[in-house]
Amino acid sequence: MSANKKALSDIISGLKINNDYRIDMYTDSEETEVFEDDLQEDDGFVEVRNHQIFVINPKATGKQPVLLPNPKVRVTINGSIVKKEHVVFEEDDIDWEMPPELEYKVTISKDNLHVYLCIFPEIFKSYHLKNKKRASRFVLEAEAIKRTLNLEEIVSEIVEEVYKKNVRVEINTTAILEELREPTFKEIIIAEGLPVIPSKDGYIKQYFSSTISEVLEEVKGTIDFKNRVKIPTVEAGDTIAHIVPPREGMPGHDVYGEALNPNRPKQIIARAKPRVKLAEDGNVIALVPGRPTLTGSAVKFFDVLEVYEVSSDVDMSTGNIFFNGDVVIRGNVKDNMRVECSGSLFVYGNVYHSVLTASQNIFVYGNVVQSKVNSGQFGLYYSDIYKLSQNLSLSLKTLFNALSQLKHALTSKNIDYKLGHIISTLVESKFSTIPEDVNAFFRINNEMTKSDYDLTLNFKILLNALRKFKDTRSMLTIESEQAIESIQIALRELIQKLESMILEESVITFNSASQSQIKTNGKITVKKEGIINTALFAGSEIIFEKNQSVIRGGKVDAVKKIKAGIVGTPRGKSPILYAGEEIEINELEHAHIMMQGHKITIDEKINKLTLTYSESEDRIVSNKRLPSSF
Repeated sequence: MSANKKALSDIISGLKINNDYRIDMYTDSEETEVFEDDLQEDDGFVEVRNHQIFVINPKATGKQPVLLPNPKVRVTINGSIVKKEHVVFEEDDIDWEMPPELEYKVTISKDNLHVYLCIFPEIFKSYHLKNKKRASRFVLEAEAIKRTLNLEEIVSEIVEEVYKKNVRVEINTTAILEELREPTFKEIIIAEGLPVIPSKDGYIKQYFSSTISEVLEEVKGTIDFKNRVKIPTVEAGDTIAHIVPPREGMPGHDVYGEALNPNRPKQIIARAKPRVKLAEDGNVIALVPGRPTLTGSAVKFFDVLEVYEVSSDVDMSTGNIFFNGDVVIRGNVKDNMRVECSGSLFVYGNVYHSVLTASQNIFVYGNVVQSKVNSGQFGLYYSDIYKLSQNLSLSLKTLFNALSQLKHALTSKNIDYKLGHIISTLVESKFSTIPEDVNAFFRINNEMTKSDYDLTLNFKILLNALRKFKDTRSMLTIESEQAIESIQIALRELIQKLESMILEESVITFNSASQSQIKTNGKITVKKEGIINTALFAGSEIIFEKNQSVIRGGKVDAVKKIKAGIVGTPRGKSPILYAGEEIEINELEHAHIMMQGHKITIDEKINKLTLTYSESEDRIVSNKRLPSSF
């Protein structure tokens, strides 16, 4: 071979040529089973020659030829389909065809933005009869041959198929031709709509950290534990954030020609407090040094809080502390002291027999002993109301169903009744928790009124409706089921309002606590030993970081989730755990569990237990086998 020929051969062998569409002339790997007998001289026969069928009648006493059915070829004799053996004659009209196979498929995407075409190998196939020698018992067989396509006709057929689907956009016939000439046998796009350019909501670029970090630094060869907490601060003139305005999107249309419009973008509503300036270009500038904060839900508020620092213990010598900003205490909070601030509170030591209140977060880097710790401003009251609202809503729903059943039973027995009387009877006998929850609402109302908190309109409407369920005498005056429906509507509106407020979460963290009450409308994190005879309430979740953290006695109450270490002791009092969505326990000795109105008691040891509330089934679902009493 010459050098040029060898080079040419090497180039050709390296070419990537797509022969996937090539049709094997004998595509069926299975041969059709033929029951043909020996042909005698006088017998009639059937033969396929030059791909045409011939039938010859017998001579004298010879046998008439027979056609046998073939499931792969549709054969008709004089217009009738051959389904079993059929005697044939020279004068018979015999036709055949292959069962129809899909040659291409046109589909439209779920979002109605794309039209797809998929070509199948069958489009390149045609068939003729397979030549076979003569036999008196004969099976017609077909074999595939390459089909010469009329591209113009095929493209036109595909375009018609697309338009039959009411597509109103331009069809890419070039793409169809290319796929027919060099098929991939995969879906290709042959028409598409104009997608929407989505709007972009306004948002805040925050240039400061909201995370409080602990950093151990060495000072003169000694680790400085007292100053390990690093609070983010800014200087006067610093840009602490930038408000990015919303951007309108661009409309589009789908393949049916229907208009697609972008959602209206949301605008950030922001306000600057006196220590902050909101510039026209959207920059947020600190006017004084301190810790920057961003609070609020529907309306965002920027502020720079001053920091009040106590380098010693808080005791009788310092007095109680009330401060409009952050408070940092580098010692302990001693007996019978009170610390309140509008920002966040940081305690480096322990808290003994005291009250801590902060509008934002509380971080205790020691232990809490016989104290009350509350964060989230009046959100802690709303967190109690949130739980009451959920329980009362479920109870009233069940009461309404029971009332319908009781009315039906009384009517069927022709017994007269007064609605108020049967409601009060049902509540006294089956729903005693309803007046308890109602009166709890009024107790919280009194606490909030004493604290000069402004009640929301939702809460005022609900209180007015709940008066009917305060006691038996009030319930006897109920004349319409609308009283229950009105409360349900007010509860739903209040729950929606409270949920929107609870999203802005305050947090509390501490190492351990005993005989204390700790509440926040956000998250509680227990970092070390755990709790003893302590009541915790969190508007979102309560997390015990260590698997060996204990819950001994007391009550742990979270609107969403509890993640616990060791719950209960072999001989101690059972703790109570309430969660709205999930409870995860590393090691359980015994406990009372409550979820969305369902209550269970577990008195045996279970490891790695997870309980979730199934809203669709209205029950508690467990990953482990629970006691039969459950």
